[in-house]
Amino acid sequence: MQEVPPWYRSVAVKSCLIAFVATHIPLLGLIAVIVLRPEWLSPWGVFLAALVFTLVATGIVIGVLWRMFRPLRDAADGLHVFMSEGRLFAPTGGGRDEVGRLVQTLVKSLAHVERGRAALLDAGAFALASHGEAGGTAMPSRGWLALVEVDQWEELDREGRPRDLMAVQRAMTATLQEVLTDDELLMPWGRGRCLAMLLGSGTEVVERLEAACRRVPVGEAEVHLTASAVVEPSEAGPRSWAAGLQRLENKLFALRMRGAQAQVA
Repeated sequence: MQEVPPWYRSVAVKSCLIAFVATHIPLLGLIAVIVLRPEWLSPWGVFLAALVFTLVATGIVIGVLWRMFRPLRDAADGLHVFMSEGRLFAPTGGGRDEVGRLVQTLVKSLAHVERGRAALLDAGAFALASHGEAGGTAMPSRGWLALVEVDQWEELDREGRPRDLMAVQRAMTATLQEVLTDDELLMPWGRGRCLAMLLGSGTEVVERLEAACRRVPVGEAEVHLTASAVVEPSEAGPRSWAAGLQRLENKLFALRMRGAQAQVA
């Protein structure tokens, strides 16, 4: 592999070179006009020549920067696709500067996450089935999987007080249990999250979850939080449940990207 010069690995050095070339194009252009076309040296002639060479330099800078930062744009789009659809992306290229190294690290990190995600989803589906068996509740072959998450999770994570987090978890569980029947299943699924197995029509399930998500009272102080929920049809079988859990995660991320609160999707 050909050795890359150290300066080529720096975005700062590249930017300085681009700026140097761009600022000298109008100067060199005016010198060329003076040497080759001295008859153009009227005020309007100098103005038009400077304007043309400045626009040329601007176009060159925009083109070079657009090309240089293309891997960063592709990485942003690819990361969104991975989070919202669960599909890995292949980088279209990139240099060996900070932008290229960032994209390469991101791709490798996502590939590492992808390798472990299938096992985690299978483990979650197994836990879901085991929880239903241990609780004596038969898991329905047809129904709805719902992932419910408190909207204020960022504030709770920043505060990081275990008692508050436990109180929120208990409050979410109690609020959701009010809209669930005895034949339905509810289990904690991470901090500020609950996973529910629901029965009934889709419209009925959404209406019950909307009622629960609008108001989650916490503790004696009656602090009211809200929650958001995403719903997917469930099917029997560990792989079907794992696929359903992945779709729930993707839909919840898309909901968060829109800044939605107290909504059911």
